[in-house]
Amino acid sequence: MAQTATQGTRKLSPWAFNGTEVLINPYIWCVVGGVIGWAAGLMMAHGDRVLILENVAVGVFGAFIGGDFVAAMLSTGIVNDKVFSVRSLGLAIAGAVTLLLILKAMRKAVGPLRHGKSPSRRRE
Repeated sequence: MAQTATQGTRKLSPWAFNGTEVLINPYIWCVVGGVIGWAAGLMMAHGDRVLILENVAVGVFGAFIGGDFVAAMLSTGIVNDKVFSVRSLGLAIAGAVTLLLILKAMRKAVGPLRHGKSPSRRRE
C-alpha cells in the first residue's frame, strides 16, 4: 500500500517521515559545522588527519551550540527545529567559527599534539 501525502485531515510536510515531521535544522547545522571544521582543518593542520577530524568534530559541536542554545537564549527560549531559520544558521556558523578559534588559541598555548608517549626520563 502506497503512503499518501496526507494522513487523515492533516497534510504532511515534505520532511515528514512516518507521520512525524523531521527536525531538519540540527542536521543542517551539523553539516555546515562539519564543512567549516574541515576547511579550517585543511588550512591549519597541514594535512594531519587527526587534527582535521578534531576540527570537524569541534566545528559540528560549535554549530550545534550556536544554532540551538545561543539561538534559544537570544529569542524566546524555544527554537523551532521544524522550520528553517537563517538566524539559527548564522548563529551556527558563528558558533563553529568561535569554537575553532578557541581551539586554535588552545593549540598555540599548549603546543602541538604528540603522536606517542613521551620518552621516559632516566634518573642518574
